Amino acid sequence: MKIKFFLAISILWIAGCSGQEVSSNKVFKEIALVNRIEFVNPKYDQPKFSCGFLIKYNNETFAVTAKHILKIIKPESMKTLSLEKDIKNWALYPLNNKSEMVICDKLLNENNSELLEAKSTYDNDWLVFSIKQNTSHIIPLEIRNTPLIQGEKLYVVGWTRTMENGPQRVYEFAYYKTISNRILLKDILVPEKFGGLSGAPLVDENGLLVGIVSNGTVDPESNKKFFSPCSVTNLVTFIENRKSDKQ
Repeated sequence: MKIKFFLAISILWIAGCSGQEVSSNKVFKEIALVNRIEFVNPKYDQPKFSCGFLIKYNNETFAVTAKHILKIIKPESMKTLSLEKDIKNWALYPLNNKSEMVICDKLLNENNSELLEAKSTYDNDWLVFSIKQNTSHIIPLEIRNTPLIQGEKLYVVGWTRTMENGPQRVYEFAYYKTISNRILLKDILVPEKFGGLSGAPLVDENGLLVGIVSNGTVDPESNKKFFSPCSVTNLVTFIENRKSDKQ
């Protein structure tokens, strides 16, 4: 009886550990970050909130995270997509090396007329920052420019809300379809709870960026809800237009 008891306990312990660490064996270079946000009112400060990453485009490097995270943590006075009055500093860092830091400069898609409570916040669910200082060894991602193929594997890289340290985790999905600027995915190896992955990069087999973790989308054909990162297509257009405006 004792042997059976200890065997049962061992199985439960292993299952519990596996449940906490379910992730893909796929390995990428260090690409994931988390946000550190300091508000003018320090009671709203977020020393670790959701995920982000760097992108390199036209020889410039930018910091990117999800726009909708502001809906969750903002003070009541913050109504529009403007950080100046409410947020003092925004930085990102790798959770497994907190001494490395990416200090953001300006929110490039700041928009005083865009209401944060509007449903359209999720349409282009990204914040893109210029960078003041980067002491991290994080690899900036390059953007994929070829179409996705149904069934191909895609990967989310980052940390969930309950993780306080350790290396970046990789989660596996299969591409299903794109609706507007939402990438619908089928689960393969995913965390039990997705909370905290908002703003994490969605990359292909070669580590090229295809999306930003956002929320879910209901497929009108099947009436089923899918995990659906936001496509980076409009982000690329925004960056390109910004460069044209500067010339």
